[in-house]
Amino acid sequence: MNEGRLQQVGTPQELYDRPINRFVAGFIGSPAMNFGTVEVSGTPDKLELLGTNIRVPLPPQFRESVGAVGRQLIAGFRPEHLVLGPLSGATATVNARAEVVEYLGNEELIHASGAGRDIVALVDSSYRVRPGDMLELRIPLERVQLFDPDTNFALPFGPVTA
Repeated sequence: MNEGRLQQVGTPQELYDRPINRFVAGFIGSPAMNFGTVEVSGTPDKLELLGTNIRVPLPPQFRESVGAVGRQLIAGFRPEHLVLGPLSGATATVNARAEVVEYLGNEELIHASGAGRDIVALVDSSYRVRPGDMLELRIPLERVQLFDPDTNFALPFGPVTA
């Protein structure tokens, strides 16, 4: 519910994996989803979504849903989906500077500046991140959510794998 209006009906997992809009995406999950503005960029044969310190390669099957070069979108990604270090498969990248690091035992909750705003990452504590460290965080492409900035509705972008 948002201002007395039902936003989405589904299981908690469905709401988490495929939120219908930015309100649901930001409401479900703790810490909340990160958001950053991106723009469709490139050439017709090689499109990508670019923003301040964020790059999302665009698989061919999703070109139609994101629109033409120059279109602005909102990219959403959950703190627990950000990874330090190598990842196999297609990934989006976010460059950020660690500001505050909360050691939680097996994980570190990192508050960083990047993607044009503050972001939160939940990573394995073996990386021993320190305030001031420059980070290159990766996100599996299937975990990136896209939203229309005018309507706040989610765009079809990719399947979420379990």
